[in-house]
Amino acid sequence: MDEILVQRARGGDRDAFERLAVPCEDMIWKCCYRLMQHTQDAQDAMQDAMLKAYLSIGSWRGDASFSTWLYHIAVNACMDALRKRKVRQADSADRLREEGMDLPDPAPSPSVQTEKREERERLRRALDHLDPDQRTALTLYAMEGLSYEEIAGQMRVPGGTVRSRINRARKKLLAELSDLREPDPSSRVQSEKKEDRTL
Repeated sequence: MDEILVQRARGGDRDAFERLAVPCEDMIWKCCYRLMQHTQDAQDAMQDAMLKAYLSIGSWRGDASFSTWLYHIAVNACMDALRKRKVRQADSADRLREEGMDLPDPAPSPSVQTEKREERERLRRALDHLDPDQRTALTLYAMEGLSYEEIAGQMRVPGGTVRSRINRARKKLLAELSDLREPDPSSRVQSEKKEDRTL
C-alpha cells in the first residue's frame, strides 16, 4: 500500500482516503447488504461506515490491512443499525397495542432466549480467542460468502494461506464448542457397546 497515500489520508486528505476506500467498496457493500437484507438500509450503513472510517483513520495503526480495518467498521455500523431497527420495531408494536390491536408475541420462551443468548456469547468468546488473521478469514468466508480467492485478494496473502487459516479456525472453534453439537447417535451406540464389553 502507498505509504504516502496513507499518511495523506491520516492527515485529513479526503481524496487520499477515497483512493484507499474505493477498491474496498464492493466488499463493504456485500457485507452491509448481507447483514441488513434491505437495499436502503445497507446503503445507509455503508455511508455511515465510510464516514466513521474517514473521521477515525488516524486511529488505524496498520497492524491489519486497510480493507480489514474498514470491514470491521462496516460490520459495527450494521450492528448499530440493526439494534436501532429492533428498537423502532418494538416501539411500533407497542403503539399498535396501545391502539387496541392484539398482536401475537413472536418471541420465544425465556428459557429458549437464555439458551440462544448463551450459545451466541460462547461463540463470540470462541471467535475472540482466534488469531486475528484466522478470525478475519473465517468471518469473510462463513458470514460474507467470499471465495478463497476473494479473501486472498482482500487480505493480500496466497490462497493456500487463506485455506489454512480457515481450517485452523474451524478446528479451534469445534474444539471449544464441541459440547454444543448434537451427539452422533451411532457414536453413542458404539460407546454403549464398549461399556457393555467392559462390564
